[in-house]
Amino acid sequence: MTMPQARIAPTSRGRIEYRISGTGPVVLILKGGHSTRTTRLGHERLVDQGFTVLEPSRPGYDRTPVKVGCSAQRAADALAELLDVLNIERASLVAISAAGHTGIELARRHPERIDRVSFESAVALPWDARIRRGGRVLFGPPQALVWATVRAGLWLAPSAMLRIQLGQVTTLDATGLVRDMDSATRRQYVEVYRSLWSGLGFLCDLEHTSSSDVPTLQPALIMRGVYDPSVPAAHAARLRALFPEHESIELDAESHFIWLGRSADEVWRRRLSFLQQSFG
Repeated sequence: MTMPQARIAPTSRGRIEYRISGTGPVVLILKGGHSTRTTRLGHERLVDQGFTVLEPSRPGYDRTPVKVGCSAQRAADALAELLDVLNIERASLVAISAAGHTGIELARRHPERIDRVSFESAVALPWDARIRRGGRVLFGPPQALVWATVRAGLWLAPSAMLRIQLGQVTTLDATGLVRDMDSATRRQYVEVYRSLWSGLGFLCDLEHTSSSDVPTLQPALIMRGVYDPSVPAAHAARLRALFPEHESIELDAESHFIWLGRSADEVWRRRLSFLQQSFG
């Protein structure tokens, strides 16, 4: 599938880069930490199922500047204004990984705009202090070098680099996972890791919170992998408390990347069924 051209929407908070394609009910995709306009996890295929897919670049990523909204709350308000600019009255929402807090705040602060939310490996609690410290070091000014090193490793020694990267996002044996990975899954992992770039966005993500525990009324789908050390089960538990009308699924996924590998088909089916309820 050809990727739609990136566009810029002028808002009162600054310029927001986005891609949009398809016709039908709108699904707003909030990609996770380090994800860029070229990161693809399969959500673009919703176009073939009769949806309009809207993919904004969150503040600090691609050509969306940090000033648009570095906090989850300000980012959520900016995204609601993006919907205004694009004349979109309501949308379903997919909140991925580090975009979890922004997804919570968008649903809470603008309930008239968000029909339902699919939380996918989504962060819903404050980051551990150790992770915040390490993230500020690796993904501050050195982030360009970090991702250049990852790309070089994927070119020169892809299996070794995948073992290093997967070791950070699974509690399973990364060496065995890479060894047993089929060629299609290996290619998907390599393509995703080659697309990653933190910009200034991940520094914002590290500080995100959504402190209110007042329940939110939209239906929610909550999916996480049972072997994911980066988003422990407590995050899904908080989402279940925040969204009383929910379906919660613990997946037999190899890693944090539930969209790839053995859980990919189930994730696709569950999300599609959940989102198709917006047709009603």
